[in-house]
Amino acid sequence: MKREKHPASAPVGTAPASEFTHRKAITRDRIVRAAMQLFATQGFEHASVTQIARKAGVSRAAIFWHFGDKATLFSETCREFLVPFRDMLAASLDHVDAEKRLSELFAVYEDFVTSNRDAIQSFVRWMFESPALRDTLQRTLLDLHEIFMRDVRDTLREVLPPDHDAESLATGVVSLLDGNLLLSLLDPSPSGDERRRQALRAVAALIPQRPQKG
Repeated sequence: MKREKHPASAPVGTAPASEFTHRKAITRDRIVRAAMQLFATQGFEHASVTQIARKAGVSRAAIFWHFGDKATLFSETCREFLVPFRDMLAASLDHVDAEKRLSELFAVYEDFVTSNRDAIQSFVRWMFESPALRDTLQRTLLDLHEIFMRDVRDTLREVLPPDHDAESLATGVVSLLDGNLLLSLLDPSPSGDERRRQALRAVAALIPQRPQKG
């Protein structure tokens, strides 16, 4: 007599791998969010692993298991903070004509800066105050800056007439945006932001464009 075969079941007390992975991701996200808030308000040196664990509702061991040490957690927190900007850049390039894309890129940059001014101010402060963090911040920020520069340059290559230097013009335009960013940290007033925004649009309006086909 043949015995019926039953599908193997997970041992009692264990969760399916998919459930474990989901819980792991949720815990990791809670740690990153808690770290982001504490790093921004207290700085890297003063935000302890114990404080981060308490705010995230996890144990210290969970933080070390997910990230190894506080420096790695800081690096990952910086990366996660900039993910929305990367996503916004990608969205701004989808199904947008080159003629309109440049203003979309400006808007993404400016909206992100306006929405995250406090965190950006913390980043700038850490760059000058903490040699230990400088390399991590420089690498993360410059990589993202290069992505934005590439998008502006590629857009300009589509709209500029022949024999115009898209590389140099993109560098100049992005330098204006960078200057507006630093000035916004010194003068965060809405009127100052709007004045700088309009000035950038006036400069962009001077960029020559190739004749439209048809």
